[in-house]
Amino acid sequence: MPRSSVPRFRRPFVLTASALCVVLPACEVLPRSDEKQDTSVAAARSMPRDSMRRDTAVGVPPTPSESAAAIPVVPDSLLLHVYPTTPRRGGVLFAFLEGTVMTTPRCSWKNEPLPCYALGGGIVATVPLPADEPAGSFPLVIDRPTGRVAREITVAERDFGGSDLIFLDSARYALLRSGREIARDARALRGVLSSHAPERHWSGRWKEAVPGAKSSGYGEERFYYPVADSTRSIRIASNRRARGAFAADTATLRPDDAPGWRHAGIDIAAKRGTPVVAPASGIVTDVGDYVLTGNTLVLDHGQGVHSAYFHLDSVLVRKGDLVRTGRTIARVGATGLATGPHLHYGIYVHGKDVDPAAWRDMPQYVLSDSAARIAFRPGVRTPRR
Repeated sequence: MPRSSVPRFRRPFVLTASALCVVLPACEVLPRSDEKQDTSVAAARSMPRDSMRRDTAVGVPPTPSESAAAIPVVPDSLLLHVYPTTPRRGGVLFAFLEGTVMTTPRCSWKNEPLPCYALGGGIVATVPLPADEPAGSFPLVIDRPTGRVAREITVAERDFGGSDLIFLDSARYALLRSGREIARDARALRGVLSSHAPERHWSGRWKEAVPGAKSSGYGEERFYYPVADSTRSIRIASNRRARGAFAADTATLRPDDAPGWRHAGIDIAAKRGTPVVAPASGIVTDVGDYVLTGNTLVLDHGQGVHSAYFHLDSVLVRKGDLVRTGRTIARVGATGLATGPHLHYGIYVHGKDVDPAAWRDMPQYVLSDSAARIAFRPGVRTPRR
């Protein structure tokens, strides 16, 4: 939901942590159940890099691989290009290994399988760095027939700002008590956002979903509380931590809980009915009406990249449609858990949310036109203007 930079229905002011506990009967954050997952799909269980490996280009299950001793590590200084040079939490790391042609490349990040793909005489890997994963140094590895290229990547810390206390009227707050429905919706969205199409549908730099509008909010932690006046929010500075990302925490609420989520996208200030355009070509993989996200649209851009649009007034495309860059796909609304008209816009890479601003900041080798293969297959519709 929009912050202070967007319409007047949310104007924050600072409240100390001690004062917050006077406002709230209880300051605990929702616990994460073992059965509950973030909209950004939970990472696969940790496994030794040398005992399990995945053919990430086609998505086959992990299979036994050669031992580390059998695959030499070669210098990467002239082979592996990474961008940005200082990646941060919430961002994206792009890596390109030149001079290697493989139909089924194998890569890993943090010693876990990472999808990667052949691109222009090399291998490209895109690493999501969601806000709920810690900073630190981690290994990026790309296997090739002549040797294993490995580099230690340092992910820097990032301050996502304080937390927001958002006031909801009784009707909107009642949505938070629909635990079973929220769980159902979370499972559906996780399934869509974690899918991998082998071909890439886009090329070139991405556009803005709502051109010229202001946006804010990625990575913020937001807590919700019922009051008579739902047109305002309070900015709080505390060590409280939300569990899970918006629309994905399915934990059961106690009567005195203040439910909270980490904001997994950005809020774009816009009037109801404002056109929403496709920032890049993709296939419509989900159109739904969900409890928290309201009228929802998801585009699959291929190779594990999805864009999501929440709180829409209307959706102008159908599931299965192939939409090109710049096509009007929906209109801004205030459906679901929203206190006013705006667009929640999210980018997901391999099922994990990233800051859309970081996603748009791509190196030239990722933007190559030759990387995109727009598939006009039977059953894939192109919507009319």
